[in-house]
Amino acid sequence: MTDNPLDVRNLAFGDMDHEISATRRLLERVPEEHFNWKPHAKSWSLRELACHIVDLFGWHKATLNQDMVDTSKPWPKTQASTQKELMEAFETRLGELNESIANTSDDTLAAEWTLRHGDVVFLRMPRARAQRIYCISHLAHHRGQLTVYLRMLDVPLPPSYGPTADEQG
Repeated sequence: MTDNPLDVRNLAFGDMDHEISATRRLLERVPEEHFNWKPHAKSWSLRELACHIVDLFGWHKATLNQDMVDTSKPWPKTQASTQKELMEAFETRLGELNESIANTSDDTLAAEWTLRHGDVVFLRMPRARAQRIYCISHLAHHRGQLTVYLRMLDVPLPPSYGPTADEQG
């Protein structure tokens, strides 16, 4: 990463290393024996939420490699049934994303990107900005949900943006 805060790559990916590490540490703590647990009938199961977080790395890749994502089209979803499968899927998606990042030019990051559902357009913005809003912020949002799930299951939480009560003793 460059130290220039106005650099388009820094805008798009400046927090990625931190977000990847925080996500990995949290996913490593997802207890397989509680994969089917839900905090509420309308909520995703712990497994579904963890798999969605893994899938968001594929969304990053799609944002970089496609001019548009249409959410009305089928999307490949992670179907991990064990903690090992969850982490393997995470590492696979992360490897694919890292390859896409390495092959993404500044011109591509500056180009317009669209999120739509059929004919309805939700977002239209430069790809670098979409990486921040649609990908990184979206990842942090769902990771926050996962911390609540894990807290409710009494699983010690790793740090994300500073120490947790569990890390301080």
